[in-house]
Amino acid sequence: MATKLKKSKLYQTGWKVCAASLLFMMALVIFFCGVVFSSITKNWGRSILTEENFYDTVELRNLFFSTLDEAVLADVYYESEAKIQSGKKVDRDELLAGFKRYYNIIDGVITGNTEINDTYDGLIVYGNIPSRLEDKFVEYQGLVETRLPQYRQMYIQDQLDDYREAVRYLEGLTNFYYFVEDAQGRVIAGNATRAEVSSKSHTIMLSSEFSSDNLSSKTHYPYSNAYVENSNYRVYAAVDEPLREGDDFYDLYQEFILAKKSMPYLFVVSTAAFLLFMICLVYLIRVAGQKAKGGPVKYLVVDRIYNEIHFLLVGLFGVFSFFMALTLLEFILYRGMPFWSYVFMTLLGILYIADVAVGLNYVLSLSRQIKGKVLARNTLISVLLRKIASLFTGTTFRGWMLLVMLAYGLGNCFLIFMICMYLSSSLWLLFFGLLVAFNVFCLYLFLRALRSLKRIMISARETSKGNLTYQLDLAEISPSFLNFAEDIANIQDGLKNAVEEAVKGERMKTELITNVSHDLKTPLTSIVTYVDLLKQQKLDNPVARDYVDVLQVKSYRLKQLIEDLIEASKVSSGNVAVEKMRIDYRQLTMQAIGEMEEKIEEANLEFRLSCPEPVFIEADGRHMWRILENMLSNVIKYSMKGSRVYIDIFQTEEHGILVMKNISATPIDFDATRLTERFVRGDSSRTTEGSGLGLSIAQSLAEVQGGTFGIQVDGDLFKAVVSMELWKEPVDDTDEEEEMEDESMEADHAGEDSDTDIFSENAEETEEKQDS
Repeated sequence: MATKLKKSKLYQTGWKVCAASLLFMMALVIFFCGVVFSSITKNWGRSILTEENFYDTVELRNLFFSTLDEAVLADVYYESEAKIQSGKKVDRDELLAGFKRYYNIIDGVITGNTEINDTYDGLIVYGNIPSRLEDKFVEYQGLVETRLPQYRQMYIQDQLDDYREAVRYLEGLTNFYYFVEDAQGRVIAGNATRAEVSSKSHTIMLSSEFSSDNLSSKTHYPYSNAYVENSNYRVYAAVDEPLREGDDFYDLYQEFILAKKSMPYLFVVSTAAFLLFMICLVYLIRVAGQKAKGGPVKYLVVDRIYNEIHFLLVGLFGVFSFFMALTLLEFILYRGMPFWSYVFMTLLGILYIADVAVGLNYVLSLSRQIKGKVLARNTLISVLLRKIASLFTGTTFRGWMLLVMLAYGLGNCFLIFMICMYLSSSLWLLFFGLLVAFNVFCLYLFLRALRSLKRIMISARETSKGNLTYQLDLAEISPSFLNFAEDIANIQDGLKNAVEEAVKGERMKTELITNVSHDLKTPLTSIVTYVDLLKQQKLDNPVARDYVDVLQVKSYRLKQLIEDLIEASKVSSGNVAVEKMRIDYRQLTMQAIGEMEEKIEEANLEFRLSCPEPVFIEADGRHMWRILENMLSNVIKYSMKGSRVYIDIFQTEEHGILVMKNISATPIDFDATRLTERFVRGDSSRTTEGSGLGLSIAQSLAEVQGGTFGIQVDGDLFKAVVSMELWKEPVDDTDEEEEMEDESMEADHAGEDSDTDIFSENAEETEEKQDS
């Protein structure tokens, strides 16, 4: 039992999270090991792994040869500054080619009949220049006489800069020794004597006749230099051992030593991290999708992707990551500034973790599918095969229909072929008659199927209109669409049953609420009456008087709740009369605020009404009054004490809109749309007065009048919006318009009187309640 419990713990979510976290940590360790290895070996190739001696590396040979190139350039080619400044080192062909390239001069007739003199300041003309090229010749001659000498000075200055840079580089070396001698063996340049160079172990000698390479014990590519090979000089060079601090040779040696010392540690750490990574991966594959060994497999959303598409997406992401990683590495190792190197390194790490996450997700998805034995089914090939097979099962489309269409095409082809074969004899008439009869018969079957489809479409249209009693005669339906017709008939039966059940339930609910409300109202009236009688009695016991006061408050509250319940039942069932008239939205709101002025002052609220001009809406005055009363009551009950309430009234093209905004005293930590449901109140403790029906009644009354009622919440800001249709004046002839205006004015006065009566009745009821 203990063993079984221990095994089951491995499938707990906590263990899975720990394994996934450890897997990503090991992936990061491997990443950092790779980053460190790439950083310390960025200037090295394969030799950092294969060579144990620094002097056998290709990188040392490359540095030695590039340094020797500088020495040859300075002491063999240029020789001295004096020779450069005198112009003896000017390459005529290179100078003239550069000049023509710099000024976009193209060789042609002019350059072919002319030659630049040896002083580079004039032209020597051979033959005659065509008259049509005189202007071009003059322009070319001007460039040679004025610009070429300047370009020659620039060319010489570039040579001087190269020479001086090479000399400065050679003077800064501490481990490189060389000297240059002529054919007679006289040393003409260098930074060491023949004896110093000969005493070194790693040397090289180069001349036009032969070369000697003792730079390392291993054979690498030889050194060659065209300047030395075309001269009578011999160059001897060597590198010191051991190396001294102070130049590029020593820095390269230090990089080699650091890389050699770091590689064993990096190898051990990365190997251990890789082993832990694989252990975590195997564990996650084993427990993926299960909460117990052998238990049911729980699939994720990613498992619904077809395996071919999933593999393609993972492959595309991998290719994208590979090329993106190469780009980032190039910036990090070779071209990045220090700050940007850290930025690109962070991006590379994020890309690496994303690759690990995508790969792990794909592997675990395969594991879940293999355990659930749905790997083969969740492929496009299997889905296509099942779809094709379903054509012959009758569930979606009868498979034999495909065979019928194929037979129709083959029959026509056969008959047409026979007509062509016997066109020269009278038999073609027989086959032509068969062709016509065959197509007429097929047309009859096709029209019959279309007639069946038409009946099905009519049935579907009647169902969409709500006519659930329409019956579809299945006996008249073609076999091709029989399954479709049966589905339509089943939909009709299902909708009919659902509608009957819904109507029955709504009727029972409405009757229950109405009956219970009426049954409660009768005894409650008696309770209220007897409480009023007790209030008139002289009760000497003060405790008894307090009890009577509590009874009076609670009985009136219960009475109000029952009245709201009855009204909510009537409104939801549509059992209310609506008499629309022309109503001033602003005036109605101001009167509602005035009626509730005492309660507003008790709640310490300040109302701000914004309505620059009257807004006339088409609505029922009594219902609009009840909507405003419920909204104001809701604001008074649940607003923060001492806050402001803003009411904005404006109109659009077709609607008049009232927006009431207040700050809630308690946090609105639930879905605001629930406030328009029945028996839902703004305080979860339900300690305030109210039935939870006010906003629901307001919404129902607004919808009955053809308007809308909505609620919006932004933090603790509560906003209620009532939108009603604008009053539209009837359009007719001039006389009729005047009559309609008079009637509308009378209707307005009548509406105002009726509204005043309504308001006064509500005010009297309110005063009676307050007095009682």
